[in-house]
Amino acid sequence: MNIIFWCEFPKDVDFVKLNKLIDFNTEIYFAISSLREFNSIKKRIRNKRIEIGAWPILKRKEGYWFSGFSDKKNIDKLDEFNKLKVKIDIEPPIYKGKHSLIKDFFWIAKNILIKGKNNNYLKERADKLNFEPIFSGFLLPRFLRTRYGDDFYNGKKNYMCYTTFVPRIFRGILRFILINIVKGMSKNNYYAIGLLNNGIFGNEPEYENINEFKKDIEMMKRAGVRNLCIYSIEGILKRKDAKKWLRTIKSN
Repeated sequence: MNIIFWCEFPKDVDFVKLNKLIDFNTEIYFAISSLREFNSIKKRIRNKRIEIGAWPILKRKEGYWFSGFSDKKNIDKLDEFNKLKVKIDIEPPIYKGKHSLIKDFFWIAKNILIKGKNNNYLKERADKLNFEPIFSGFLLPRFLRTRYGDDFYNGKKNYMCYTTFVPRIFRGILRFILINIVKGMSKNNYYAIGLLNNGIFGNEPEYENINEFKKDIEMMKRAGVRNLCIYSIEGILKRKDAKKWLRTIKSN
């Protein structure tokens, strides 16, 4: 499998440790809001086996992720990253407060009832990017995703398959469902597992042990996934046994 990492919090990355521990070819997409930030990170990567890309984000008050609900002036910010390899999250604007499954349900429900006014504009701007982007989003039926702008683009598609978001007692069932769904999808897609650390809300559930991580890797192997994305590299590096977690990826 091709291994790709997301990095939502570059400031939390121990770059000395990163450069030392990565001993396999990989890509890491760093969440940034400007080209200047990207260039600063690029200077700190001294490992030839690491290829880096940009993960453009907006300010929280602007929605954080891109969607058809984003203002045109914010969508235009993608132009700054036109010459880079990019991963773009297509999700409805971030909600206030901490994360919860109940909030997620109403958040998604709300944003599929009202169609994003700039869906077409987002698609037009994204399709003009020089490199073939990775568009990341929920593993939902297309007719629901298109409501907030997550339509088919001239690029690659990543689907979030984060088992840590459901209570541990239900994760075995979720893995069984995901295997059977992913098996019937394109092998060229990208599929993300996690979480290895809290996300932007600060309280999203994360793996408590390496065995949970191994189960998700095995899940993707059984589904025939070729491109595996992992959230996140900073989550691995913060572990005392980070080398062991990375070795688990290599051995699979």
